[in-house]
Amino acid sequence: MTDYLTEFLNGFTLTQAEVEQLSSEIDVRTYKQGTILLRQGDVSKGCYFVLQGCLRQFVIDEAGEETTYNFYTEKQTAINYKSYT
Repeated sequence: MTDYLTEFLNGFTLTQAEVEQLSSEIDVRTYKQGTILLRQGDVSKGCYFVLQGCLRQFVIDEAGEETTYNFYTEKQTAINYKSYT
């Protein structure tokens, strides 16, 4: 995790101390396939780094139909931008 996180954070203008602080505050979690990380209408309080596997972002309309609008695969960052607008 540390190598990927460092690689990601190096894309920003941060000091080494800032990179180390951010790295120390990251909570690494493992989820089973099919786990829902954020329910429709909820406000996200973070972002996700996909280390292994795939994450699908979707909505369910009033008729109960699912529409997928994003897939995130390994080494991608998933964030719900609507939570920050």
